[in-house]
Amino acid sequence: MAKTKILATIGPASADKVEGLVKVGLDGIRFNMSHIPPEKYDFTFNLIKDIRAVNPDLFLVGDLQGPKIRLGDFPPLQIKPNDEIKIVPALQLSQGEIPIQLETLYQYVEPGHILLVDDGNASLEVKSISNKTITCIVQYGEVLNARKGVNVPDVSIPVDYLSKNDALHLRFMAGANFDYVSASYSRNREDILKVKEMLEGTGIKVIGKPENREGISNLDDIINEADAMMVPRGDLGMEIGVVNVPVYQKIMINKCRAAGKPVITATQMLESMMRCKEPKRAEVSDIFNAVLDGTDAVMLSGETSIGNYPIEAVDMMNKIIERAEGYLFSNEAPGNEKGDFYANPEMPADSISKAVYGIASTPHIKAILVPTSTGYTARMISRFRINKPIIAVTYDPKVKTQLNAVWGVIPLLTERLDEKYILDSCIKLAREKGHIGRGDRILITGGSKMHGKGTNLLRIEDVE
Repeated sequence: MAKTKILATIGPASADKVEGLVKVGLDGIRFNMSHIPPEKYDFTFNLIKDIRAVNPDLFLVGDLQGPKIRLGDFPPLQIKPNDEIKIVPALQLSQGEIPIQLETLYQYVEPGHILLVDDGNASLEVKSISNKTITCIVQYGEVLNARKGVNVPDVSIPVDYLSKNDALHLRFMAGANFDYVSASYSRNREDILKVKEMLEGTGIKVIGKPENREGISNLDDIINEADAMMVPRGDLGMEIGVVNVPVYQKIMINKCRAAGKPVITATQMLESMMRCKEPKRAEVSDIFNAVLDGTDAVMLSGETSIGNYPIEAVDMMNKIIERAEGYLFSNEAPGNEKGDFYANPEMPADSISKAVYGIASTPHIKAILVPTSTGYTARMISRFRINKPIIAVTYDPKVKTQLNAVWGVIPLLTERLDEKYILDSCIKLAREKGHIGRGDRILITGGSKMHGKGTNLLRIEDVE
């Protein structure tokens, strides 16, 4: 079983294929809320019920639009270099023009600025601005499609973080029992707090998703405030330059591992499989190296939402992960690709998880059992990337599905019991599920009180 998790975006190509996706290794499903208007909430809610019926353990992620600029609705427009394109606020659209959702964009761009559309698949140079109309010349590209993203590199555009649509989406996701909300284009700690405030009391965790220079400059603050992180390589590459993306991918993964927070690597991982059953060799290496970097999860976007081969894409990703993890835990991998890294001796959870790593690395330990109420201890242990099952047992259904996003963790649900029965109950459940057997030596760690906070328990036990 792969330890690195797979998150796939749902869409027309995959809405009726969830069972097939699960069979080949899917762990979580992402909904891109930018493409789900309020009139589609009922359909989406029923789709979520169907997904939960197939596998209630899948973790669900909802992606907010955030202050991302997008084109409006219009028929596909074929373009070629040197074509003239007029971009206007959606409310004043006339025939032959392209609507933009940010109606004040004309106030912030100047002649010579570049608009990169659809992750850079098209480039438009601003020629002039007049009467709220931005006239552009096509530099390259073949087609413009509705609702595609627009990046304006090196231009700071002051926009409120949560739009009215995002506020509606948050209320919908709270009612639909999502596990995570991705705060797209998070620029600072305050953006994360705004999302958390709207989700207060729901148990939904917030994923930080910095996608421009401001977000990168506030990266530490965003990681500290967010519950998890995403490496959003598409828009980030448009904003800071594609050659800088691998650097920040490694930085973000390392920082998240040190903090014990799940991190998802996303964008164009198997893009060629949207149209072809065989991936490009560079894509295979990309996923392989993301696993070696230590990402908790890898994500598919268009490959599963609108691609021709969604099941084949997930299957291929799972095979690449398994091969990468086979290498990672073999004698062929150098020491710097293993799970060991610095732990803060002043933090009890760090000291214990470091000790767990050392003890569990010995061959006589078969598994690590973690009774947990919040998932915290399981996350702390996971960051060491131990080649042993990390069995996290919780009484909270939300914690259980959220832990499905964490590297190497096998979450199990139990009932809430008196403290003196917790360990025996957890061992019995893990045995019943086939994760451990009679005679196995296991490492048990967590809080001495499962219903409290903190990690202060470490013991070895032989399963009877």
